[in-house]
Amino acid sequence: MKRYRLPFLIIALLTALMASSCSSDLHYANAFLRKHKRGKSTATEQIYVCLPKTVLHTNSSLNSVEDFNTLTVTEQDSIIASLTNILNRVNDSIFLAQFSQAMLFTISQTNIPIVIVDDESQLPQASRDTLVLNVVQVEAEEFLERSRSDFYTRNGYYYNYDYDLRHFSTNAWFEFDAPGADTNLYFMNQEVMEDFRGTVVSLKGQQAKLNGTFNRINVNDAYRTARQLGYTCGTSYVEQILLDQVKKNKGTNTWYMLYNPSSNDVNVMVDYESGKEYRFTKVQ
Repeated sequence: MKRYRLPFLIIALLTALMASSCSSDLHYANAFLRKHKRGKSTATEQIYVCLPKTVLHTNSSLNSVEDFNTLTVTEQDSIIASLTNILNRVNDSIFLAQFSQAMLFTISQTNIPIVIVDDESQLPQASRDTLVLNVVQVEAEEFLERSRSDFYTRNGYYYNYDYDLRHFSTNAWFEFDAPGADTNLYFMNQEVMEDFRGTVVSLKGQQAKLNGTFNRINVNDAYRTARQLGYTCGTSYVEQILLDQVKKNKGTNTWYMLYNPSSNDVNVMVDYESGKEYRFTKVQ
């Protein structure tokens, strides 16, 4: 019996320690959220936010057009129009509103006061009570990706069909300060792309007949990516604040806390390293 008791006790002890660590992280995070929800005197933090006023338009596919500068103006305009099918329909004001409103609404669910600063030069220095979120740039990016559908027959014959799929991505860069930390640049994006589904209906000689359907994207999908990115950035920023609170109390972060804006709490946690997929990407 003794041969099995020691491993069992170790497992039980490790389980208890993990549960204790998880419980303490959750306690500090939700205690921070509750004090703002209940308007306690200790709820002294404010978030200062600076939002961009313009949208950067980018189409990386233009860079792949050979001898573009040698083409006539008419030819250039035709190529640009085909490659910027969505970009030239994006209304920058609507695009920014979709992103900004979704982000601010998500952050506001914490009940932490938000102060909008018109110019980044007016942003205060970050401190224990002063949290700073500077949206440096928002970019609308469209590009075409060359794709191929192909297959081999049982006899070893190879067939393929080449086509272009359009992508649209909303990209954003941020600066946010944690007390005692240097300012860093962070990135996050939301992308949508077209897809193609094809069915081979006949094979004759060296020719294959294919019936295909493209699931195209349009300007509404562009606005949707902006809105979704705003929600995701707002959620991730709150999670960053909660991580800072836990680290301030415990000196370390063991768990990554997934914030739920609809209930304004944390009820799911994953290993801190596994939480990378939910975080902003630090720009080197």
